[in-house]
Amino acid sequence: MIFAGAGTGKTFTLVERIVHLIEVHSIEPRHILMITYTERAARELKEKVVSKAGGQAEQITVGTFHSICYQIVKEFGSSSSPPNLLDESEAIYMLLDAFDELGPFESNDFAIEPEKAVMNSFLPFFNRCADELLDPASLPDPKLEDEQTAQLRDLKRIHGYYKQLKKQANVVDYSDMIVHAYELLSNEEKILSNCKNRYRHIILDEFQDNNFALNEVVRLLAEDRQSVTVVGDDDQVIYSFRGASAYNIKVFNDTYASHNNFLTVPLEINFRSHQQILDVANDIIRHNKDRQLKSLVAHNYRQGPLPSLFWADGKDQPAIIAKQIQKLLSEGYSFGNMAVLCRTRNHAKTVSKHLLSANIPVEADFRGFFEISEIRTIVAWCQVVGGGKHQESALYRLVQTAAGEKAAFELFSRFNWKEATPRRELFQSLNGELPKSIQTVLDLAEELKSLSKKKNAGEMIWEICESTDLLRPLVKSYSYEDQVALMNIGKFMRRAAEFSKSENDRRLKRFNVYLDSIMSAGNWPAEFPPSTSGNNAVRLQTIHAVKGGEFPVVFIPFNRSGSFPLPFRGGSMISAPPAEWMRYARNSNITERGHHLQEERRLMNVAVTRAQERLFLFAPIKATSPFIKELDKSLVKEIGRQKVEVTT
Repeated sequence: MIFAGAGTGKTFTLVERIVHLIEVHSIEPRHILMITYTERAARELKEKVVSKAGGQAEQITVGTFHSICYQIVKEFGSSSSPPNLLDESEAIYMLLDAFDELGPFESNDFAIEPEKAVMNSFLPFFNRCADELLDPASLPDPKLEDEQTAQLRDLKRIHGYYKQLKKQANVVDYSDMIVHAYELLSNEEKILSNCKNRYRHIILDEFQDNNFALNEVVRLLAEDRQSVTVVGDDDQVIYSFRGASAYNIKVFNDTYASHNNFLTVPLEINFRSHQQILDVANDIIRHNKDRQLKSLVAHNYRQGPLPSLFWADGKDQPAIIAKQIQKLLSEGYSFGNMAVLCRTRNHAKTVSKHLLSANIPVEADFRGFFEISEIRTIVAWCQVVGGGKHQESALYRLVQTAAGEKAAFELFSRFNWKEATPRRELFQSLNGELPKSIQTVLDLAEELKSLSKKKNAGEMIWEICESTDLLRPLVKSYSYEDQVALMNIGKFMRRAAEFSKSENDRRLKRFNVYLDSIMSAGNWPAEFPPSTSGNNAVRLQTIHAVKGGEFPVVFIPFNRSGSFPLPFRGGSMISAPPAEWMRYARNSNITERGHHLQEERRLMNVAVTRAQERLFLFAPIKATSPFIKELDKSLVKEIGRQKVEVTT
């Protein structure tokens, strides 16, 4: 077990470990399984191993836990055809589409708010049960309030129904990949033997982000040879909402500590930051309980300036950041050397907007998929042509785009808003009074509507793009915005094509119902071109999204109570199994609220340890974040304790 603190050379250690197995222990690369948390990390690690160990290392199996388990399910599962992957947005649609069949509900909240029930309760609850290998139907009901008890009973019943829905559709979601792989390995000796023989030496990256199900898969694969190397840091557990837990460390110890060659290796020498930054990080994280005691030390005890703590109200902090950025430019730093890390996307958007207004270039794009203009245009055409429930507002958008805001407003104002007849039909009754641009939109809508009777949703999306000439201008100029639009239009086309393959009713009208459920959930993240090293702009990001990154200069604003840490909210709907069902809960005296606070503190620790040379913290004098309150102030340079002068 390798405890790799932030910036301690985890990737280098992983690569050297694999090369050591190959070159010193003569391990055949085809018997090495390397598991990482992201596909990108998997590619980068394999490239580095191959560059050091040569072409033979190409035979190493490297992938994410989900991809490895999905491969096991596809190869050894009993299904005559491999299951398709069901992503979250499709799962939402599946449950909403079958919602009437899920009743009657004991819970009043579920019955009244179907979309909220599916997104905020059903799917999170089912996923967490999978993370912990829990069968809700077999577990006793804990003592809860009446509504909570009703919800839990509904969830236990619907969980089995949802499994049947997925089985009938021959689909698996991300959690199923792990659970199905575990079931195959634990119930089929031949399959387990085959996989154990294939994967004789297992190496796990980001071990702290595992959940119980993943640990059990590894335990089964490694039970004969017990050649397992894990690399992780319990001070960087920031994904508990998907099952990550510091309890992993205890499980690993319980499983392998009796092995003669069991070894714990702490990596505490930090090659990223100087000691003054690390002193702040060490002081913050020491307040957490249930952690392995460790303290980061800078390589060669490298020294640097004390981190700065600016006392200022939240509304003033973006201006102070802008001023400090300009000052740092005069000291030789570039925009690309700097990052502003925020707890929430809304905070990051606030800072981004201010910096852009101050003519400071920013690398940040927080748009969702359905916020991209071209996607909204295609969705509007889908609504109008397919007769969606938002077709009137969609038609307004199309008319406004074609003829302008004034013409659209005047046209729509000619009819009573309570009129039940579709506006498209009312406009056609005006007999030639319409401007040519608007008539063109209406004629095209009729033409596409006629085509939609013969073509499926996937084909109609292409027809819409062709008929409206949406793609040609984007390809011609190919600016950054054009690239964003093209990438996401391509994603939209793929989704529509997949929908048309999997649904019995493949028409555009049915696709609109699917889109409604996805938009209600706010899902489908937008895709953006990769960042380039030459992009000289300040990075604006949430802390969750920046884990693994590093920057010469880091700003961490909005350290206010209620903002960072975020308040613990249980919510009116159950989103996770009861604590009485959870294994980690039986090994800790910390409450759920306490676990939440500790995770928020780990997020703060992650943010601080992204800084290489300069660190700037910001907090208000009133309602100060507890993380700033408990910080030893001798470790920072305090600025503006009484009043902060802000010049814009």
